Amino acid sequence: MQLLGRKKKNWILIIIGLTLFLSSCSKGKPDTNNDLGSGNKSNLPVSLDLLIEHAEYCKEIYDSGGDQKDEVAFDVKQKDGISIIIIRGTANAENVQSDIDVRLVKDSDLGIYLHKGFRDASLSVMNTIDTAREGSRTIVSGNQMKYPLEHTVHITGHSLGGAISQIIGMWLHKRGHNVQIFSYGSPKVSSQVLSSGQPTHWRVVRRSDPIPFTPPWPYYHTGLFIDSQDLDWGPDNDNGLISKTDGLDHAIAKYVETLKDNK
Repeated sequence: MQLLGRKKKNWILIIIGLTLFLSSCSKGKPDTNNDLGSGNKSNLPVSLDLLIEHAEYCKEIYDSGGDQKDEVAFDVKQKDGISIIIIRGTANAENVQSDIDVRLVKDSDLGIYLHKGFRDASLSVMNTIDTAREGSRTIVSGNQMKYPLEHTVHITGHSLGGAISQIIGMWLHKRGHNVQIFSYGSPKVSSQVLSSGQPTHWRVVRRSDPIPFTPPWPYYHTGLFIDSQDLDWGPDNDNGLISKTDGLDHAIAKYVETLKDNK
């Protein structure tokens, strides 16, 4: 019995080690639609104020609480002819179930494989948006859903919210909307890129945040990587070891703080 216990422990250690290895070695494949080269703060291709604004939206939806019992809480704002969809990250047991269901399933609309848990959570948001009518539903903090969406849509989210933002962004992109995605500390959502090209995606990451390393291969990231701490940016991302990360650095407040430090 003692020998069997040792063998079981060894297998657990092997599995953990393999997961960490795959996570640290799995670099994103090129996303040519978001390949704008590379650079630093001096030639950042998106406004720092806009990155801060969307990070603050993400923090606001956590701070306001919303309905913590909702599987996925989200808010919709209208600003200057743009619909802004803000999606909350992990906040309840249902969200955790979405996070851990890492099976890849084929999405018939996009023609690519997606993380099943993230896709299922995205469907609940998309269905609400598709069936809403102006003034018919109050979402999260009291803002009224505006329908139909404007042609230009910004979608933003942190953590799980960032993953859902990417999937909804791809769906709306396929429908012809002018989409920009702002994700913060987002995990990966697919093992493929759209054949028609990905929507614009500003993928903001703290290098010490462990969540962007997950899930491991065969998943990989799309979007333009932006380091929230020094604003270095480019297509190559998530180099390093997940073992050198700190879960506390995943908090959206950390992202807002480090982005503001660059002002």
